[in-house]
Amino acid sequence: MEQADTQQDGGANLRWLFIDLNAFFASVEQQLNPDWRGRPVIVRPAISEYSGAIAASYESKAFGVRTGMQTAEARRLCPDLIVAEARPDIYVQIHKQIMKEIDRHAPVWKVGSIDECSCELSGSERQEANAVTLARRIQAGIMKNVGECLRSSIGLAPSRFLAKTACGMKKPAGLTILRANELPGPLLDLPLSRYPGIGSRMRERLAAAGVTDTAGLWAMTAKQARAVWNSIEGERIWRGLHGLDSEPTPEKPPASISHSHVLAQDMRTAEKARAVARRLMVKCGARLRRMGLTGAGISLHLDMGLKGAPRSWDTTGLNRAVAPTQDTFALLAALDHLWRRVEPGLEAGRLSYVGVGVHGLKSVAAFEADLFDIGPDQGGQARSLRLSQTLDALNQRYGKDTVSIGPKAGLPDYIGAKIAFTRIPDEADFYE
Repeated sequence: MEQADTQQDGGANLRWLFIDLNAFFASVEQQLNPDWRGRPVIVRPAISEYSGAIAASYESKAFGVRTGMQTAEARRLCPDLIVAEARPDIYVQIHKQIMKEIDRHAPVWKVGSIDECSCELSGSERQEANAVTLARRIQAGIMKNVGECLRSSIGLAPSRFLAKTACGMKKPAGLTILRANELPGPLLDLPLSRYPGIGSRMRERLAAAGVTDTAGLWAMTAKQARAVWNSIEGERIWRGLHGLDSEPTPEKPPASISHSHVLAQDMRTAEKARAVARRLMVKCGARLRRMGLTGAGISLHLDMGLKGAPRSWDTTGLNRAVAPTQDTFALLAALDHLWRRVEPGLEAGRLSYVGVGVHGLKSVAAFEADLFDIGPDQGGQARSLRLSQTLDALNQRYGKDTVSIGPKAGLPDYIGAKIAFTRIPDEADFYE
């Protein structure tokens, strides 16, 4: 059957369609603000000139602005730049509309991140003319039914890896086809940095093995790739590059949850930074309970701006073990212990970033109490845990921070609710 399909599609073996939304966050802002269309826009996560852009429109990229660039530098390059504050809940809503639209044309096989997904082609969809028609229909459908500013790029290829690679070769609104019977030809001029999963550290390891370009990567054996990566991932990438798929990587339960926040200038005091850290830990506690997990340790990470100034430290990360818990009050007590350790070294105006995490996650059902110590949650009956659960219910019903632990301290609405590359927040994240 596979041989018949290969003959029918002329040897191209197009099995996957990968779609990426171009400059997604910035495009959403242009869609929702018609006066911004055709103008340079960046989106930043916090009201700070030191905050890095999490998205840059193509109009801003024409001035040299790029994702990750500090707002102040972006303004210098582009004096007419429009700076938007991130609205993660809106981006998640638009993401869901886009996935629904794509699913109207082809079943979404996997959502890779908030701005990308893959679809497996089947039957006549694998014929190149039909695959191209499908791709163009998806692109047009998103712009017509979700938003005219929401352009997308699509890659068609024999493997998921190559389809994602192809997707990034023509932006914005591109369509790139990588055919099995033409490999590696169209890839030979592509630098290693353009392949998914090959970051700067891996390029260093490849260079140490004598591989500096696509030709060298193609010439490796699967065994050699596995040795360079020192994991099965090397073989997966080798197979993907050669147009072969591998079994999907098994989904692993989360080992930790974390939240962080870049501090605006007026938040860079010890008192306000502590309020941010505590609010982030409250959010971690609510997520633990929603996910049915306990944590056995917490972490606190702080940055104090640019390096080089005479001070005792620029960045620090501290950890503290706790008895397995999902009780916000127990987590806050542990956080206060860490904060007392760092507070003497804090410098007003310099503290730029706060991050907290909970580690050692396990299902509540997997918790085994010690014979003489049933832990801070007391088998789910601790008064403070039950109070935490009551706060969850009130905030879910009436809105975030309807009831809060301590003063709100003028914190931003979206504190801790950023969108990570590998995780799309649940709607509940914006109400915790």
